Amino acid sequence: MKKIAVVLLTIIFAAGCSSTKKTATGNDKAGSTISFEYEAMTRGSYKKVVVTKDSIVTIKDHTMKDVVSKPTKKGDWDYLVATTEKTNLEGLQNLKAPSTKNHADAALAANLKVIKDGKTYSTPTFDHGNPPAEISGVVSRIVLISDLQKK
Repeated sequence: MKKIAVVLLTIIFAAGCSSTKKTATGNDKAGSTISFEYEAMTRGSYKKVVVTKDSIVTIKDHTMKDVVSKPTKKGDWDYLVATTEKTNLEGLQNLKAPSTKNHADAALAANLKVIKDGKTYSTPTFDHGNPPAEISGVVSRIVLISDLQKK
């Protein structure tokens, strides 16, 4: 029950907090709030990672029984923010997936959301493990620092 509450609070903070308050989503160098959501799913599998300045919440199933929350390391956070600052967030919606194995359930269908100052920037669906080059650094770091690869 505690894990569900942590996940729900994190998602609420990431999606709707005012940028005028210091929130759990963290502030980047310009004083804006930012958080990241990575989601990968197929018919029988669901994985989601929510990264804020303060925490990394990894959800490994639809029922939310397998949820892991841990603090975000400063170096990881700084990398995500710095890499995102070099990315055209408005252009995320136009990225092209390098492969389409998810169309036949041969790979999990993944997407990345960057929530900055209350606005959500989303990518089109791409194969988990093979993101578009423009976001590969951010996606790789999110997967690395999450508990997705741990059983």
